[in-house]
Amino acid sequence: MHLHQIVSSEKELFIINFDNVSFTFRLLTLGEFERFNKLLNNGVIAPVFLYEEIFNLCTENRYLGNNLKNPVGPVISTGNLIYNLSGNKEGKEFLLNIAETRKNINPDSLFEHMRTTILSAFTSYTPRNIKSMTEKEFIETFVMAENKLSKTIQGFQRIDLKAIYDEIYNPESKTKEEKKKKEVIHNVEKMEQEIGYWEVQEAENKFIEEEKERLAREHLRKLDARKKG
Repeated sequence: MHLHQIVSSEKELFIINFDNVSFTFRLLTLGEFERFNKLLNNGVIAPVFLYEEIFNLCTENRYLGNNLKNPVGPVISTGNLIYNLSGNKEGKEFLLNIAETRKNINPDSLFEHMRTTILSAFTSYTPRNIKSMTEKEFIETFVMAENKLSKTIQGFQRIDLKAIYDEIYNPESKTKEEKKKKEVIHNVEKMEQEIGYWEVQEAENKFIEEEKERLAREHLRKLDARKKG
């Protein structure tokens, strides 16, 4: 297979090397694997011939019985490998593959955010559609997806590009801003001082008011005593 065919292929491709020959191959789809698996498990076809058919389907190096160019050993081994990689896994290995894939596809990455935004906005799109886009098309489609969601979903927020830019390329700015916020909002000592000041002021005002009331009462009592005398 030529390099331009490998690069432009919509399928993920693999290469296996033997001593005198190498093969480029794809994996079976879920439907293909299911059908081959039934043929194998029901004894419809011998494993050797089944692996040969898998090889012929998934590579461009079609094998014929009288074809001496591709010896049978590497062909059968490659067909068997394709079968095993395509889905012949135990439950434990299957779960481990999911865990590994989760690690590789970071849900908090910018790319994954853009991709899920596109898939959410345009439900007819598939991950394969996105893979076939150029970078320019990917960005334009993402922006259009944001536009659609901002008009159709209440409370939808566009991604904060400035925050991401500052975090990656200008981390000092973020540190200064956080420090400033802490000084203004979270300065506990300053808040305690201010609260203490206002408590003292309130106590003083209350004392003055009580003194005024007490003096007024005493003044009224003296006036009453004079009248009675």
